[in-house]
Amino acid sequence: TTASTATSSCVKEGPEVELMKKAQNAWATGDWNTYLSCYADTAVSVHNGWAAAGDTSVAKKMSSFIPGFTKSRELMDGNFNLEHSIYEVVTMPDGSKYGHAWADISWKLKDGSVSKTVIFNSYGIKDGKITYEWPIYDTKEFNKLVK
Repeated sequence: TTASTATSSCVKEGPEVELMKKAQNAWATGDWNTYLSCYADTAVSVHNGWAAAGDTSVAKKMSSFIPGFTKSRELMDGNFNLEHSIYEVVTMPDGSKYGHAWADISWKLKDGSVSKTVIFNSYGIKDGKITYEWPIYDTKEFNKLVK
């Protein structure tokens, strides 16, 4: 008898990697229509948290973040800069896909100061759309964008 073992794979290029880049670049430039077009209609995001099964207070629909993202840009001079980005997509033996992105992010405030942080984002990807995102980052620098 022969047995087959299902394996997973990891790639650093391809359509899912381009989808993650497109979403992050749209976020960085404030292009909300393009940003939302990367996500499934049912997509949710959990920022710096861990959503427990059935907990609806942590995971929020992607569109619900746009007003806050837009307001935070009022104190910025220009856009977010994404540097030293690393992207990968892992395909599991069952065919499910998970994306990961790491990036140095910096931005200039209207008062002339510069903020910088590192962000890690995990994504679920299905049928050419992002089904969820889970960014993890230090909020200290982002808090400077709140009036």
